[in-house]
Amino acid sequence: MRFQIFLALSIMFGQMAHAQNQVNLSTSFQKPILDELKPFYSPSEGEIEDLLKGVVISVGNVTSPKDKEQQMMLFVSGVHARNCTKVMRKLSLYENYSSYMDFIKKSEYDEKKEQIHFVMEHFLLPFPMNLTFKIPRIYKEGHYPFTFDHGFLKDLKGTIGVKNIGKFCLLTLKTDWRGPETNIPNLAFAAFIQTVGKMGLEHLIRVSRF
Repeated sequence: MRFQIFLALSIMFGQMAHAQNQVNLSTSFQKPILDELKPFYSPSEGEIEDLLKGVVISVGNVTSPKDKEQQMMLFVSGVHARNCTKVMRKLSLYENYSSYMDFIKKSEYDEKKEQIHFVMEHFLLPFPMNLTFKIPRIYKEGHYPFTFDHGFLKDLKGTIGVKNIGKFCLLTLKTDWRGPETNIPNLAFAAFIQTVGKMGLEHLIRVSRF
């Protein structure tokens, strides 16, 4: 019963969470977007259409390759109405993320270690999560790899992509993880990461509009 309730809440919240679209790109932007996303993920025709309309797309998948083990993939991407230099002036302030997003209760950044620490709590989460990962401050275009050094999903590897598409900015996150079973059922886990991934990028786009 707990699984069904958790999954239903995840799906319901995913359907409710949406950003006001600020971009509506012509099909001429399709090729540069596909070229940028190629190293991360191959979006469907429908997903490309959503990106061109300013909709954040989020794809989460969780499987059990072995007994007592889980494997996770998350891909999130969206087009921002401003160029990447302007966007990253605000999004590079990782220590402020607790004021950007309600489900991040604590956000810290160690400049010397280039290490972020987040404490996340939300009704979609089965328990509070401590996430610590290493990544430089991102001020400009590029691909930035990161890893989770401690806490939940330890040893997760990911990449953040920041790319100017005309006068707009394409923001992308791709993560992969394989490790011990988390005690969260695969379907619920996938619904959770997909929902929070979409919700998170939508929030970041909103707070960096001005």
